[in-house]
Amino acid sequence: MLKERVITAIILATIVLLALLLLPSTVFAVLALIIIVGLGSWEWAALVGYRFMPQRLLAMLPTLVLALALLVLQPPLLPVLVVGVGLWVVILSLLWRYRQHTRFYREHLWLLPILGMLVLAIAWYALSHLNAQSVGYVLYIIGLVAVADIGAYFTGKRLGKVKLAPELSPGKTREGAYGALVLGSVWAIGGALVFQLSMGQSLAFVLLSLVVVVMSIAGDLFESMVKREAGVKDSGQILPGHGGILDRIDGLLAALPIFTLGLWWIVAGA
Repeated sequence: MLKERVITAIILATIVLLALLLLPSTVFAVLALIIIVGLGSWEWAALVGYRFMPQRLLAMLPTLVLALALLVLQPPLLPVLVVGVGLWVVILSLLWRYRQHTRFYREHLWLLPILGMLVLAIAWYALSHLNAQSVGYVLYIIGLVAVADIGAYFTGKRLGKVKLAPELSPGKTREGAYGALVLGSVWAIGGALVFQLSMGQSLAFVLLSLVVVVMSIAGDLFESMVKREAGVKDSGQILPGHGGILDRIDGLLAALPIFTLGLWWIVAGA
């Protein structure tokens, strides 16, 4: 399984890198919309109970309409990012209070579809603006989430003992989270040097990156919660060794709006 995951990850990384380097930002935004919003909402619809094709297509529609409205209208980025960050504050509270075998989400059937719609559309909007600003920032945030994931996986495998969130994901450990933060710190320091930030900016950038690492873990846990409610292991089978699109981008969905907003604050304060 690890070999299959590595091969798939290398292929995905190559495709993303070529797309970022070769495609104009507008074309990349449309491609990202198809993958994140299109495929992502297709999988999300199944997770929240819409299993048959007509139902899933209908359930996808609000997310697609919202993303297309953002694409056409191009509203100011800052309010959209603030909404995105506020949304993840709400999600953190849901994760904190989550217990299995409750009827909360069955009694509030509207909640997970709406959260999915907003999370996917806002993450895509943040990514498209970040790419228009600098391909380097996109490569950095994708690398940060990937490095954190690698640190969590191998540290957890080697040293993991204390469960991080047993109600949500029994396989994740606190030691794995610490590994993600350590490796993420190294990546963040390297990023601050590459972007040639001032001392004050570098400190803020590293702190922002650590917050993003924590939130990428929260994004992973959020998808785990939804899958647990759906009674499935993976969001799909499109990616060998990884499952579905959502299984691969769950951390990025949380990371993108928070990183983009934090970066705006750091640059604006320069």
